[in-house]
Amino acid sequence: MQREEWESLLGSLERTRDEVVKLFPEGPSPVAARCEHSRHRTLAHLRACQEQWLEVVAQFLNRDNPSVKILHPWRKFAQEGYDGVPWGEHMQKFLQDRAAWLELRSLPEWNRVGKMNGKPETVASLTRRLALHEEQHLAYFR
Repeated sequence: MQREEWESLLGSLERTRDEVVKLFPEGPSPVAARCEHSRHRTLAHLRACQEQWLEVVAQFLNRDNPSVKILHPWRKFAQEGYDGVPWGEHMQKFLQDRAAWLELRSLPEWNRVGKMNGKPETVASLTRRLALHEEQHLAYFR
């Protein structure tokens, strides 16, 4: 991946962060089965994805060619009871983790490799995954 694409991905993360911040706060909805049914559920899911993938990125940056096992973000969501966590708590953690991700902007090694749940990834591929995933979810609220 070239520097221009890397910068573009980080720009996308900034835009989606700003879009998430502008969402009207919503409490948990017991009838919301999917993200598109609830802004709260969407924020909680985006938080879970970012947390899990940021953990992998940190391992990639701290060790050469690590193999990291994580829970799927939906399993993390369920295990941690994210559907019942208050909006403000989700938003605070989402923004904290987003700031950590955006601090990678000056990283000279965004192509650092490793495995996530047995599959090859890079810091850049996980950043791309996050950016595209968020775009897809936020499209429901535009």
